[in-house]
Amino acid sequence: MKNVADYYNKTATGWSDEWLKEKKQSAILEKFHNCFAQVSSSHPKLLDLGCGAGYDSKIMSKLGARVTGIDISEKLIDIAKKSVPSCKFYVGDINAPMTKLGKFDGVVCLATIIHVDITRMKTVMQNIADVLKKGGLALISCCDGVGKNYQKSYVYLDGTYYDKGVNDYSASELCAFAYPSLKLVDTWKFDDFADGWRYYVFMKQ
Repeated sequence: MKNVADYYNKTATGWSDEWLKEKKQSAILEKFHNCFAQVSSSHPKLLDLGCGAGYDSKIMSKLGARVTGIDISEKLIDIAKKSVPSCKFYVGDINAPMTKLGKFDGVVCLATIIHVDITRMKTVMQNIADVLKKGGLALISCCDGVGKNYQKSYVYLDGTYYDKGVNDYSASELCAFAYPSLKLVDTWKFDDFADGWRYYVFMKQ
């Protein structure tokens, strides 16, 4: 059975064009960008974790942010580099240290933390904290719940089974994994709140 990186490499070309046209995240990312405009800079340095084809990075760059994106899929990073030349993109894994990328005012991790196994969550949250400046913000989204979502995890495609490793996390779980480096400071509601999606803002302590 192949893993999440294999799945996104397999499907990268097929739906990256649609992702780059997606407008759904604009309100969320604009609200996050405004957090920095109010207190520090209208051109924050942001790290987009699980950047995919660069759709969120593109939105943030247009808002004025200086964006670096990483993704585990080599094919998605290739697409992002060609589609969003205003940003920097690298192949990377949030399960590994990211300090070589430098320090950032903010981190965006939308629908990426869901692919992190619970045994790695403490490490991943610390990896996020390590690339943030003191007082920096991390925007993290996931579906509210507990444990692996088996229905969403397993996909059969072109004769091959893939395990995307989709996990649901509660706010209390995320806070426990984030402590003591990150503190939950806000929870945002958007149109997909009823579908279980939550948007959490953490601050580097």
